[in-house]
Amino acid sequence: MTAPGDTVSSRQVILGVFAHPDDETSGCGGTFTKYAQQGVDIHVITATRGGLGTLGTGDMRLTREELPSVRESELRAVLRSYGANPPILFDYRDQEVKDADQDQVIEQVLSVMLDVRPDVVITFGPMGISQHDDHVAMHRAAVAAFDRYRVQAVNVPRLFYIAIPKEIVQAFGIPLEGPEVELTTIIDISDTKAVKLQGLRTYASQADAQELADRFSQMEFSIEGFHQAHPPVSDGAISGGFWE
Repeated sequence: MTAPGDTVSSRQVILGVFAHPDDETSGCGGTFTKYAQQGVDIHVITATRGGLGTLGTGDMRLTREELPSVRESELRAVLRSYGANPPILFDYRDQEVKDADQDQVIEQVLSVMLDVRPDVVITFGPMGISQHDDHVAMHRAAVAAFDRYRVQAVNVPRLFYIAIPKEIVQAFGIPLEGPEVELTTIIDISDTKAVKLQGLRTYASQADAQELADRFSQMEFSIEGFHQAHPPVSDGAISGGFWE
């Protein structure tokens, strides 16, 4: 099967399932860019427009009312820069996904899966990286939708969680364990890291995106990690691509 650097001979699709604008970039920006450059069709679900985020950085000053539309514009610009499709927005309010009708959220995610027919689905792990309620809710919805989708798929799709190497977890002081620190797939993004960093910078409304860009730019860190949740892989097995 193909991996980054190979030529894609037939249509392949990756679907990211996330909560807020910039979630896709912090976890997958380099990977999305790398695969898009090889002809893979990239789609991203974003559940909210991040209306409770920070109100600008540097000279940018926003009102709470302005923020959702600004973050949507940032998201659209970032996905264009990666070569991905426009975002699929669900219109939930920030920090209210956990209180939404979960059956409805699952059905929305499943509807997208049945429409775009992904070979690979990427979402948060059980702890949502940061334990954010919206992240955890989207993890649960994505897993439930995937379980329904995979029994209808022609080919066996794969489900991945964003995962972070233990040394990075320790360096950042992130309270994370389980599959989100158990990497089964490591993508070399040395040739697309600059695009990822620019993606984070494009989220100029968000202080945490700028802080993350600063950290990544200072580190000799050119990988993005994932845990393959389905189908399960042998303990200790590491691949360099989603289709290896």
